[in-house]
Amino acid sequence: MKENTTRILTWLYPQGNSPRWVNVDELKMLVPNMTKAGLQSSLTFLQQRKRILVERVSSIQSVSITTYGMKDLEQEIPAFSKLRREWKGDWWAVVFLEAPKQDSNFRFLRRVLLGERALALTRGVFLFPGYIPEKVSYELHHSYEGAVMVAPFRKWTFGDDKQIIGSILRISDLANTYSSISKEIDRLLEKKTIEKRAVNQSKIDISSIFDRLFTALQNDFGVLHEYYPQVQSGVDLVYSLQNLVAMG
Repeated sequence: MKENTTRILTWLYPQGNSPRWVNVDELKMLVPNMTKAGLQSSLTFLQQRKRILVERVSSIQSVSITTYGMKDLEQEIPAFSKLRREWKGDWWAVVFLEAPKQDSNFRFLRRVLLGERALALTRGVFLFPGYIPEKVSYELHHSYEGAVMVAPFRKWTFGDDKQIIGSILRISDLANTYSSISKEIDRLLEKKTIEKRAVNQSKIDISSIFDRLFTALQNDFGVLHEYYPQVQSGVDLVYSLQNLVAMG
């Protein structure tokens, strides 16, 4: 997906099971570089692909994400996936053994694994947190029997998983970024409660915070909570920003 499309879906992602409807004017804060026509074009594209619903009451246009849009976003940013958010530290390993003739050097399989957000532990070992995606399972069973080994594991008997996984995914940097963003949101919330800030300045602040948050989410593998449970997740920070904007 294009970046602005992903930004829109990120902001529309609901906190619970109830639909979340957002005024189109609110979306302008999240895609400040888009023209009004450009934003409308993106919304039309998403509506045609059934990724969002669009309603107009009087002169107010509102949008809401569909289950298709949610699945697209969860594929693009794994941290939004419910399975990732509920992950408890178990892994599945895909280990390359001997490349089959139809895929010398495992080039195609590597693309599939990385496309499904596998973690490349080494050139021949890939990890999935919690489960093997259906697409990967299909490819393995139909084209790679005897060529790969797949095994689950929970405990690391030698080596520190926080250090190993953390160094690959730069989890420490992500935790620091989220912690900093959380403090920014808290400060903005405090200012909003104590004093009425200028509307334009408030929008600039929220736009700036969302920009940093969105960049971090794009690098979020969805396992931060297992290694840094004290840090608010990126998805929860999106919800905090949504609530802040809803305060008016």
